[in-house]
Amino acid sequence: MFQPTERRNCQHEFLPYLKATWADLYDSTESTCRDLLETWSSLEATHYTMKIILSFLLAMGIIVTHGDAFCFSKMFKPGEAKNGCMLDGVLYPFGEIPRTEECLTCSCSQHEMHCCSLYHTPVDYDKETCKVIFNKKKCDYDVLPKDPSKPCSRYSRVG
Repeated sequence: MFQPTERRNCQHEFLPYLKATWADLYDSTESTCRDLLETWSSLEATHYTMKIILSFLLAMGIIVTHGDAFCFSKMFKPGEAKNGCMLDGVLYPFGEIPRTEECLTCSCSQHEMHCCSLYHTPVDYDKETCKVIFNKKKCDYDVLPKDPSKPCSRYSRVG
């Protein structure tokens, strides 16, 4: 255990960041550098845990946002995409493309074109009583009954 005079002179490498001494933080003669270091370590662990939780929540938000869409990338050779990106016979300008003719949202650069679908494909529907038709105007599939008197009551979609 440190003597009170030693305790007051106790310094640690992180103290310049706190702009304080141990004596400023704890005015008790029974406190030691070890006690203060344990407290500091506990605070650092809490801060680190909060960073991990925030990173996890951010990642989950991105995954949920883009989780239902299928995506692909098209890499270009040097000089191949001089004027923009070619997709399905259509030349798109560099930058963000909110909606292509094929219902994709894309990002175009001289190096690559990255696209994701704007629609979700119906699955798990009654194939005997329902039919699926792609509505290009809405960029979505419509699940319609084959017989108008029998509605399609349930189905799910995937990207």
